[in-house]
Amino acid sequence: MRRAFVLGFALALAPLPAAADVTATYSVGKSQLTIEVDDSGDYRAEIPGKFALVRHGGDEFIMITHNGKVRATRSDIFFALLKTKTAKGPSADGPGATMRFVTTQGKDEVVAGRKGSNWQIAPEAQGPGALVMVMSTDAQLVPVGGVFHRTIVRALDAFASAFENNTGFRDQITAVLAKGAVLRIAGPESIVLQNVNGDEIDAGRFASPTELLDSAAFDAALGEPTQPPAKP
Repeated sequence: MRRAFVLGFALALAPLPAAADVTATYSVGKSQLTIEVDDSGDYRAEIPGKFALVRHGGDEFIMITHNGKVRATRSDIFFALLKTKTAKGPSADGPGATMRFVTTQGKDEVVAGRKGSNWQIAPEAQGPGALVMVMSTDAQLVPVGGVFHRTIVRALDAFASAFENNTGFRDQITAVLAKGAVLRIAGPESIVLQNVNGDEIDAGRFASPTELLDSAAFDAALGEPTQPPAKP
């Protein structure tokens, strides 16, 4: 459960329903992330073979693939586990606890044909560039932005101890995410919008998992030693 993993897919705002179905495809390093949102507000954010975050009828689930098996639980259980596992992080009174972060605006960019504003978040003494986020106010992407906003901020809350409980960094990321939908993020993992389409999405994409694990069972399943890939 690495920070970059959670960020490649991350405020308790209710997701906004799309005016029409919308699917946004992003590159995440060498992987591909798709975020699908339908006109009811159901959504699916997925990196195939790694994870899927699914909202259906107001309930949200996460499915993670480990050793070739898909394990599912409620998203609140997952984020609570994540927070527990990162609780033994750096000391809350370490040097990072009082570090000041600043947000600066760069030049607007066009990513996948969508214009966005460039924002850079970095420690005050370092200057811009530690984390770059390009945000769009494109109306078609508003529901996609809601999924990003909710998920990333929940992940940042879970990783609070990794930042020595310094809320300045989290708060500035939250403020930038509120500006619209992500077009590009350059940080621990590069996330770049590739394309957007408004085709109707099969309702089956938002189906709830048939088997949900409780916290202990989900933790145990993901704690199983990683098996080497089968030989051809």
